[in-house]
Amino acid sequence: MLTRTSTILLKGLEDTDDQSSWQVFDGRYRPLLLALGRRLGLQQADTEDVAQETMAAFLRAYRQHRYDREKGRLRDWLGGIARHKIRDLQRRQSRQELVVADKPDATRFLSQVADGHIDVVWEEEWRKGVLRQCLEEVRREVEPRTFEAFELFALRQWPAKRVADHLRVTQDVVYQSKSRILVRIRQILPQMDSIW
Repeated sequence: MLTRTSTILLKGLEDTDDQSSWQVFDGRYRPLLLALGRRLGLQQADTEDVAQETMAAFLRAYRQHRYDREKGRLRDWLGGIARHKIRDLQRRQSRQELVVADKPDATRFLSQVADGHIDVVWEEEWRKGVLRQCLEEVRREVEPRTFEAFELFALRQWPAKRVADHLRVTQDVVYQSKSRILVRIRQILPQMDSIW
C-alpha cells in the first residue's frame, strides 16, 4: 500500500484535532524545507526557522481555504511560501547588517539568491523526497537482504563482489536485487509523484 495521498493528508489538516495528519504532513515536507535551506547556504538556525515559518504559514493559509488545487500543485504552493520566507529572512539580515556597519561598505550583505535558483533547488529536493518515499515503499515489499544488496550496490556503490561477500550471496543475486528494485521503483514512481 502506498503512502497516504496529499489529498487525504490535506483533508486531515482541516481538523485541528487531527494530530496524526499533521505529523505525517510535517514528516514528509519539513525535511525538504530543511534540505532547501541547507543547499541555499543558510545557517542551521535560519534553516530551521524558515522551515518552521513555512509550515506554520502553510497551515494557516490552508485552514483559511487559500489553497486551490485547480490553480496549482501543492509542491509549487509550498515552495512559493518557502521562497517568501527565505526572502523575509534575507531582508531582516540585510537590515541588521546595515545597523551594525560603521560604514556602508564595511559589511558584506547576505547574497540574494535568485528566485529561479530557489525554485530549481526546491524541485530537486521534492524529487529526492518522492524517490526516498519510493525506496521506503519498496523496502517494505522486499526481503531485507534483497534491499540491503540493492542499497550497498546501487546507492553506496560498493563493488558487486564486495556486496556478495558481505551478504554471503552470489554476485548474480546482487545484480538481480538491483534490477528487481529498480523495476519496482519505475513502476511506483509515477503514482508516488502524483500522490505527493
